[in-house]
Amino acid sequence: MGMRRFVFCGLALIGFVVMCGARAEGQIGPYAMFSAGHYSGIGVGNGTAANQSGGMTSLGGTFGVYDDVVREGPIGVGGDVRVIAENSANSTTYGNKITGFLVGARIDGNPVVLPFRPYAQVEIGAVGTNNGTSTSETASFAYQFQLGADFTLLPHLGLRVEYGAGQLSTGNGTNHTLQTFSSGLVLRL
Repeated sequence: MGMRRFVFCGLALIGFVVMCGARAEGQIGPYAMFSAGHYSGIGVGNGTAANQSGGMTSLGGTFGVYDDVVREGPIGVGGDVRVIAENSANSTTYGNKITGFLVGARIDGNPVVLPFRPYAQVEIGAVGTNNGTSTSETASFAYQFQLGADFTLLPHLGLRVEYGAGQLSTGNGTNHTLQTFSSGLVLRL
């Protein structure tokens, strides 16, 4: 129940940012991506002993919005907020679940200079996972770095490809690695 409330609050914040941040410059970009998350560390994965390193992969979506607050020459600087919802239900008895909310800073290139818009982001937030070994999820502090690019398909529509890598702090002194591979669409308003 707590994770559902967490995801709902994340979606509500995204909606608030989109409604309050809309400006005539057209620098806001909501996006939706198919994502595959790979989570690894001590005790992770169905059949992995609590003192052994393992991993799990889950499939789902990443949804969010970015806003370039400052655009000077070939560089844009702004923020990004996103929700991750991944669940590969048939992969194990419990499913492989990763859900979370991240927010952070973003820097990107200007598509006038390049035929695509490269970007880099650093984000913090909370991510919950069931380690592939439980029906319930445990939320942890998380950070992630993302690198990606938006390729223009139509004047306000782009194809986005992204890779992210970071860690979850489980609270007991151990950190687990979280990698994401994503691809989807971005709408530049």
